[in-house]
Amino acid sequence: MEMKSNYTDAYVANAVAEPNKYLALYKIKKRVKYLLKILNYILLIVIGLFFVYPFLWMASMSLRPLVDALSFEPGLLVPDPRWENYIYAWKQAQISHYVGNSVKYSVLVLTLQYITIIPSAFAFATMEFKGKKLLWAVKYLGMMLPSEATLIPVYFFYSKLGLVDTWGGLILPSLFNMFGIYMFMNAIKQIPKEVIESARMDKAKNLGIMVKIIIPMILPVIITHLLVTFISNWNEYFWVLMMTNSEKIRTLPVALRGLIQSDDSVPEWNVVMAGTMIQIAPIMLIYIFASKQVKNAIVRGHNK
Repeated sequence: MEMKSNYTDAYVANAVAEPNKYLALYKIKKRVKYLLKILNYILLIVIGLFFVYPFLWMASMSLRPLVDALSFEPGLLVPDPRWENYIYAWKQAQISHYVGNSVKYSVLVLTLQYITIIPSAFAFATMEFKGKKLLWAVKYLGMMLPSEATLIPVYFFYSKLGLVDTWGGLILPSLFNMFGIYMFMNAIKQIPKEVIESARMDKAKNLGIMVKIIIPMILPVIITHLLVTFISNWNEYFWVLMMTNSEKIRTLPVALRGLIQSDDSVPEWNVVMAGTMIQIAPIMLIYIFASKQVKNAIVRGHNK
């Protein structure tokens, strides 16, 4: 502390002795900081354009006639936009039917998932029971394994149970989502133990503690998880493709594949892009109106 005080006193003394010199240095430092700030903004804008450009190009492609779309020009301006591409894509891919399936799939997963993962997280965070460490290790191992490694065994198992091409087969794996359990468990652990212990001293049951105390206190985490899970389910492709044999319960991402599999030798890429824009529209709206929650979820999941 004494050395720091001596250094500060010497700096002040020199500044008083040579005010013009130190004023010039101060102005230079201020200009350098301002210049670095401008360069930082320019760099962020350039990086942002790299991410935004593909979406703008896709929107531009969706409004072009087929001849212009096949040229794959990098330009974004469309002199004569063809909005009928969206109408054609909507009818050709029967998007109204598949949007209904996507909404149903996402809502069912979100509704039923919380019945299982929140009690599981509550149990792992606040209770001690036999086999807890073993059960947690098994669940954690399942989260670490890539889903592709278990697709074939799961498919054969589900086919034996008659769950292929059923809503139950599509939804069942999501009911025990390890990411959600891990996320909620850490959120519950942030609640002071005294709150839960005082409720138990008042003879409150675990169900009442979870519903009346825990859930209201972790509501922001639940909303964040809901947004990220909805985006994941809405964009789900490979799992739905593998577990469905008919168009009855297939969702929108799988249905858009039909736009590429055209009877002609060359797919109508303008129509394909129009269908893709319809698919990502809800996701873009969620990001625009709830970007903070989505970012928090990504950071939270990355840190864990």
